[in-house]
Amino acid sequence: QFSFAGQWEHPEHTQAVGAMDLGGASTQITFQPGVTLEDKNTSVSFRLYGSNYSLYSHSYLCYGRTQALKMLLASLHKGNSSSPQISHPCYPRGYQENTTVAELYNSPCVQAPSTASPTESLTVTGTGEPAACSAAIKELFNFSCGTNQSCGFNGVYQPPVRGDFLAFAGFYYTFDFLNLTTLQSPSDVNATVQSFCRRSWAELLGTYTQDEKYLHSYCAAATYILTLLLEGYKFDEQTWSHIHFSRQAANTDIGWTLGYMLNLTNLIPAEGLQHIKGHQPSLWAGSVSFIVLAMVTGLVAILLQCLWKSK
Repeated sequence: QFSFAGQWEHPEHTQAVGAMDLGGASTQITFQPGVTLEDKNTSVSFRLYGSNYSLYSHSYLCYGRTQALKMLLASLHKGNSSSPQISHPCYPRGYQENTTVAELYNSPCVQAPSTASPTESLTVTGTGEPAACSAAIKELFNFSCGTNQSCGFNGVYQPPVRGDFLAFAGFYYTFDFLNLTTLQSPSDVNATVQSFCRRSWAELLGTYTQDEKYLHSYCAAATYILTLLLEGYKFDEQTWSHIHFSRQAANTDIGWTLGYMLNLTNLIPAEGLQHIKGHQPSLWAGSVSFIVLAMVTGLVAILLQCLWKSK
């Protein structure tokens, strides 16, 4: 905040709020840890408005919503790559779509089997099986920490989560669709997601008429988010309540543009600005005298004109 003394001041008794972003290609987590970071590659230090911050931050490429679901579909295909039929446990029962090997493996996040022909047509059929869906999504992660005693997933170091978090972008939009943005326990959220995943494609079309383009993927996305938060980022029953799924912060949409703007405002000096005169005092005095003289001359001219008209 900016004080009456003309200085940026850090509000008292405040703590940095963590941030979790779920984009299309990657997901990020950033927060102020309660321990000394063991891996300096995950440490970010900066100064904002006169206060110093030391944060943990990491970005997982290919684990954004779009690419994660593409990895899931590719994994299901590789499980039986000799068949053009793919059974998808996260898609609603009765849903079907067609794609090709080239379309499925058009991303650096997935690698096509050497035996697959790019022009081969594939038929994806939903089966609506929540348990099988969850198991398939967990196969996308490596939850083993290896030499790191504390980690997120895929062997990446992460200290225990701490403090409040804002979960935005894909986190918010997916959970908002399922009415899960209000404070609920992980078990309640999981029950709601599983109930949604059991619904057939015909049921979903009859209930949701405005979002047909992404309707088939909400079960997969919600199950993925639950897995990412609980087993990837290591939230639990206690820390889950500190996650706030939100589209805005202080009535401002959250996104990379907001962060970029805040980073640029960091260039504003924390100290009070000096009052600088643009000219020498003698020049200022001359300018003021000229302005006063011009005003007096104008008033005299107006007075003379009025007297002339009255004669």
